[in-house]
Amino acid sequence: MKKSLFLISVLFALCITLSSCVSTKQSEETILSVFENSYKTTDLEVCLKDGLKKLNVDLTSEIPAERLSVINFILKNTYEINIHRMRGEEENQVYTKDTGEEAVFDKDGNLVTNDWNRGSYNYGTYTKPIQKFELDIWPWLVWGNTREDPTTFDERFYYYIMDLNVGIQQYIFLDNKSELGKIKYSDLNETDKLVYHFFNYLLFNKNYTFDLSDKNIAEYKKSADNYWAYLSQVVALAGYTGAD
Repeated sequence: MKKSLFLISVLFALCITLSSCVSTKQSEETILSVFENSYKTTDLEVCLKDGLKKLNVDLTSEIPAERLSVINFILKNTYEINIHRMRGEEENQVYTKDTGEEAVFDKDGNLVTNDWNRGSYNYGTYTKPIQKFELDIWPWLVWGNTREDPTTFDERFYYYIMDLNVGIQQYIFLDNKSELGKIKYSDLNETDKLVYHFFNYLLFNKNYTFDLSDKNIAEYKKSADNYWAYLSQVVALAGYTGAD
């Protein structure tokens, strides 16, 4: 029950933040400023690589195995829920088959068919979270759900952070770290490395005052306010102002 209340309270804080946040226009590049016009791209891998370079991410550096494992675990527990509740449709329910098909129903049980919240065919699976991000999430972030999807990268990425938040909390409350598995950077292909660099930048940014160290995690478990000190940095780093 305590964990459920923790999840709900932080999601509520994120929802409140969404109503007051705007994308930053300051000189320093952010995820939003780098990728806001990414819909024009035809090569998603090049788009991600060029964007990371603009964010001054060193793509030649090797990410520690422990971080790779944490990122993989967080993404494995980041489900497509809030990204189908955009523009006020907060009671939508998402149902997904193991084979990839997805359906979204509104609060009255009607199939959602609008271009921004409707279900889509997923090519990736949650058991392979990096591949799923490459095949399903990243294309959606860049291009939207359909050609007629009126939402922007700005909107889509915020709601993705709301889902990512749940994955982060799953890691924070993970008691047995042996469940993380082991991942070697040298075993990854180039596209996978780009995805890991993206999330290493977002989740383990060197400029964070509050990080995911064991000491801080112990504090995050105590209250949603403590955890918000970390998550608000993620929101701000992405490029949303008014997140504190």
